[in-house]
Formats: sequence, C-alpha cells, structure tokens
Amino acid sequence: MQSLLRFLIIVISTAGSVATVLAQRLELSAGAATAPRELAVPRKGERFDPYEALHGSYSTPAQCAGIPRGFWVEVDGKGDCLRSYAQGLSEGENPSVLVYFSGDVLLKTKAGVRFVSPAYEQRSPDAIERDMARWSEQAGQPAIFLARPGMYGSSGDHNLRRELREVTLVERALDAIKRRHRISAFILAGQSGGGHIAASLLNRRRDVSAVVLSSALLSVREVTEHWDRRRTVPSANLHALHDPIDHLKGIRSDPKPLIFVLSDRKDRIVPYASQLTYVRRLQVAGFEPQHILLSAADKSRHGLSRHGQRAAALIARGEQSSTIRAVLEPLNSLPAD
Repeated sequence: MQSLLRFLIIVISTAGSVATVLAQRLELSAGAATAPRELAVPRKGERFDPYEALHGSYSTPAQCAGIPRGFWVEVDGKGDCLRSYAQGLSEGENPSVLVYFSGDVLLKTKAGVRFVSPAYEQRSPDAIERDMARWSEQAGQPAIFLARPGMYGSSGDHNLRRELREVTLVERALDAIKRRHRISAFILAGQSGGGHIAASLLNRRRDVSAVVLSSALLSVREVTEHWDRRRTVPSANLHALHDPIDHLKGIRSDPKPLIFVLSDRKDRIVPYASQLTYVRRLQVAGFEPQHILLSAADKSRHGLSRHGQRAAALIARGEQSSTIRAVLEPLNSLPAD
C-alpha cells in the first residue's frame, strides 16, 4: 500500500510539473498581435529572453551605443540595434572574416501557434563567444556571429523574418562591421533560416568570396507552399517574402564565389527538393556549386550547422573541395546544435 501511495505521489507530482511547464510556455496564436518591449542586454552568462524572440523588441541609438558590439542600422527611417559577437579581430586590417547566421528560433504548430525553441533560452553571450573562438581557431581567421533581428540580443521582430527588411538590416550591419574593422572579404555561413540571409547577401554583395549554406531555406515559395499544405492556417502574406532563388543574377561573376550547399536528403524542416532546386538554378546561371549530401544527427535530420562552420573554416584555410568533402563525412555522427 505504501509503495502504491508513493507511486501515485510521483505520478501526480510529475503531471503537475509537466502542466506547469506547458502553462509557462510562451505562445502566440495565429493572427495574435505581438507586444514588443525594450531590448534587454544580457551579458556574459546571462540567458536570452524568449519573450523578445516571440514578441519582438525595440531599441534606440543611445541604448545601442552601450551594447557590446552593437550596430545601429536604419531601413526606411526605422532603426534597430543588431548585436554581434566576434573573436580574432585585429586592431588593424582584417583581410578576410567569417560570419555566421543562425537558424530560426520561432516555431509554428500545424494550427499556426507560434512558440520559441526551448534551446534558445539556454544560450548566452558567453556561449556564442566560445563558439566563435572555436570557429576562429579552426579557420585561422576572425569569426563573427551576427544576430538576426529579434534574436540573440538584436532588436527587431523575428515574426517578420524572410522579408526584405530583415535582409537589408543585416546587410547594413555588415557594412558597418566592414568599415569599423577594415575588412576586405567575407566568408558567410548560414544554417536553415540563417542560410536564407547568407544566400540573399550573396546575391547583393561583391565582397563575399565564399558561402556555405547548410539545410538552408533557399527557395522560399517552394518551402512555404510545402508547409502550407500541411497546416490548417496558411502563411499570412507569401508575396511579402524575399526569395533568394529569384535574384541569382546579382551574384558576382568575376571572380565567381565558392558556393557550398550542404543537405540531408531526409531533412524534415527544409525539404531536400527545395535545396536541389536552388543548386540546379545556380548551375543554369553559370555557377559551379558544390552540393554535399550529409546525414544530420537530430530527429528532424536538419541540424548541419557544425558541418557548415567546419566547411567555411576549411575554405578559409584554402583547402580544396575534395578535401572538404572528405573532412565533412566523419562529422555525420556529431550531435546537432
């Protein structure tokens, strides 16, 4: 009887804990308005706030001036503070620098309910700095994590991702970073939604010498239509989205940049077919993308960020495509970020 009583107490306690967690999870139903607030400025080991990733945040030039490696940028008269995390930059010129764009942290259910990935609030500025230190050491070059609008310490609205404003804000922040640190060329790496940013910048800049796109969102319409067929609430405004596959003519041709696309055939987030469409369109446009098929270790077969960063580091060291392929294969067993 006592054993049964203890068992019931454990079950009830566990159920109560689960209910508490579910009740605490921040959510926004489809069509619900956001309630942005002033940008928080976590430092060192302080965690990022999921509220800002869900609702958005705002800043001012004065606040941004006091944020470590913050850059105030404006688009159409409206500004945001984009925060960066860097390792390995010299006081003088920096001929070539790696820049990383992370994936989305705002997720949706089939009914269109928005919520933030639980892993997001486990991250801190210190954790990102450690990642950049590791990447810089691998590459033998400076490395920068540029936080996209509305996440990881940057103000803005992550709900408006993939619109042209997001791309333009990041591009202008990259311009400011280039001026401040006297950078000549960038090697860009982007995972998933961050790959959308990297591919969009590839279309718009002459100073991108190489790009690595891992599990990347490269054909926005194709992917959005794929998910809309599976959701009860479709996307609000497909026409507002910026699609990098439509602007390949903007990629510099002399010299041509190195383009690596890393894919898992069983990707459950960004369908492999959409990534293949992008590769084929590049080939038709006269480019020679390196399309490398890998196996992501996570359940969604989507997490190839470590592979992408490693490929970019090898590019920075001047390694050949064949060597990069050979190095990436053993990384298939690494856990996804």
